[in-house]
Amino acid sequence: MDQILKLLNDFASNELFNLVLGGILMYIFQILYEKAKKYSKRQFLKNELKKLKDNDIEKKVVDIANGDPDFSNENIFVRTVDIFGKTKSLYVSLPNEYKNEIIKKEETYGFSHTQKTIFNNDTSFDGSNSFDDLCKITKIDNLTSLIEKHRKIVGKQFLNNENGILFNGSKYGIFNIELKRFGEEEKPGVVIELFETDYFTHRLFRSIYHELKENNHKIINVDSHNYLQYKPFFTSFGINTVLITDGIKNDEIVLTKRSKSVNTDKELFHISMNEGFSQTDKDMFGKLDLELCFKRGLLEELGITENIYRNASYAAFYDFFLEMKNFEIGLTSVLRLDMNFEKDIATLIGRDKTLETSKFETLELNKKQIKNFLDKNEMIPHGKYTLERVLLREKISLQ
Repeated sequence: MDQILKLLNDFASNELFNLVLGGILMYIFQILYEKAKKYSKRQFLKNELKKLKDNDIEKKVVDIANGDPDFSNENIFVRTVDIFGKTKSLYVSLPNEYKNEIIKKEETYGFSHTQKTIFNNDTSFDGSNSFDDLCKITKIDNLTSLIEKHRKIVGKQFLNNENGILFNGSKYGIFNIELKRFGEEEKPGVVIELFETDYFTHRLFRSIYHELKENNHKIINVDSHNYLQYKPFFTSFGINTVLITDGIKNDEIVLTKRSKSVNTDKELFHISMNEGFSQTDKDMFGKLDLELCFKRGLLEELGITENIYRNASYAAFYDFFLEMKNFEIGLTSVLRLDMNFEKDIATLIGRDKTLETSKFETLELNKKQIKNFLDKNEMIPHGKYTLERVLLREKISLQ
């Protein structure tokens, strides 16, 4: 009997040892497998991004920085540039004759004080009202005369509510973007420094850019190394999002057809959501937060509420870019929901849903179907850029 008990103890000890050893080996295997999978995904992303550099889309969109694979929100820092407690700003005022006509018109309509247009005085980055410092920054010697010329052009558009100009709201422009790396894994991060501006100034610099572009000014040849030379033109910053949802068979991406109220040329397809960062995107402590802009855009353009957002299976910020049509900086992003678009989201109410979108299009997350759609339909260049970058993270290359 003792010998039998001894044999059973030895067998149990060996079994326990084998179980422990097996568990350790399985744990090591899982770690190595996850690392190998992560490395493979990063290499795929890196190789495909190199291929895209030679794509025609690159002539209309300039890569500034790519997340590897993303920029986590905790590694994105957004702040205004403050000097002695005063935020750096750039404002160009409307011509007095147009300003007076707008004031008279609004008084006739009976607008209240909070409804009336806000007018800002000429203010440059250095605090003066001359804009001479902008000539030095941009190396555009005649920039002050261009400002005077387009002040009148855009002022008239503003007076007559032309080209989608409806109000003179406050905006943020980008003064500087500084790329960072954090931790032993060197996770990508960024510090975004902003200046205050308004919608009239934004449309004025866009108008100047279009003239420079028509005259083949070297501004059209900027790259990721010298783009900040033209920071007075970066009077807007937007988040561009692709929504991925559950389909009948497979996952689906959601595209939109932008109405003429947004794209004045013609109705073109775009990504799911495009929202500009504003002065309302602050937390309860007054800190600027990119995620708040992200959530606000999803609510206003798609009707996706905070409760739905909380149940998202994945959300991420991916790439900073400069689109060359209007010379604006943007950020690509993705939101993945375990919901069906037609059944659960299409009927939701969003403030700008009908104003900015004339049609929604869902496509199966499938290379062949997406390529067929893009071959037959025209898409806004930076919308196509955003779609390509998001699909790369899904291991789908359209090349």
